[in-house]
Formats: sequence, structure tokens, C-alpha cells
Amino acid sequence: MTTTQETGMRLQEWAETHQPAETLIYKNGYWDQIIFVRDAITPLLAKTDEEYKEIQAGMKAISEHTSKSVRLPVFRVELADGTAFTMRYNFYDWKVSVSSPRDVEADFMGLFNPNEHVHEVYCEGFPKGLVYGPYAENKRQFTIELPSGNYHLFTFFWIFAHQVLGIQNKDGRGA
Repeated sequence: MTTTQETGMRLQEWAETHQPAETLIYKNGYWDQIIFVRDAITPLLAKTDEEYKEIQAGMKAISEHTSKSVRLPVFRVELADGTAFTMRYNFYDWKVSVSSPRDVEADFMGLFNPNEHVHEVYCEGFPKGLVYGPYAENKRQFTIELPSGNYHLFTFFWIFAHQVLGIQNKDGRGA
């Protein structure tokens, strides 16, 4: 694991300086996950355009890991209220650690096993101290595993935004 400075590097800057070789089979997966986190997750977590810009500007790669010979980021997304998400995707699954100043009370509808302890060895690239226990044991700090692809990650953040942050849909309907 390589840590990208202590505070991390802006995600876009990290992405541009760590582009994979054209010869790698999974090179497209590199940009797919970076663009997805940057462009699909950020809007879910912001209540206003200003908040959106702040979250996106603050997205960082705080570390890195390698999967399928591609060097990939460990993402860090922080919200104004102090909630922080650390996550990585290795083409097999997403690992997400949540650290929140308040209990995360939400019905995640079976997206993950709330009792599962995700061992730090499976959180490739996570800096020390950012892998927590199960959601069922501590609703302020927990680490979860989500299946391959982006649908489960998007749904996790959609539920978090609506049920925890109280963000309303554009038409005014809440979760």
C-alpha cells in the first residue's frame, strides 16, 4: 500500500497522474470507477450547488492499491458535517468505511450484511485506522462490503443521502 501524502491528493489530479498503460486489459475500469464516484456519487450527497462543488473539490485519493495490474485509488469523500467515506473498488467488490458524527440510522434493505466484520486485509490500500467493525456494532463507524459493479454503491449512497442526510428529490419527495 502506498499512501498519497497524509492528507491525500485531489482525485482528479491523482487520476491524471496515474493513468494506466494502454496495454492493460482493465484500463477502462480505472476511469469508469473514478468518473462514477466523482460524477454520480457527489450529486447524491449535496443539498445545494455550492455543497456539490465543495464535496467534489474535496474528493481525494488518500492511498492506492493494485488490482488486475491497474493502480487504483482509495477514495476519501468528506461532508461538511464531518461524515467521511473511505472506499475502494478492485473490480470484484466495493469496500466502504463510514465515519459519522452521529448514528447512521437507515434501512439499507439488505445491501450488505450488518453483522459482517470486514477484515482489514480485504480493504486493500486503506490507511491504518480506517477499517472499522460491523454496522450492527457501531452505527457511527463501520466498514461494509458491497458486490461488484456500481449499482449497489449508488443505492447505498442514495439511501444514506435520503434517510440520513434528509436530502429531498428534486420534485420535493423525500425518502
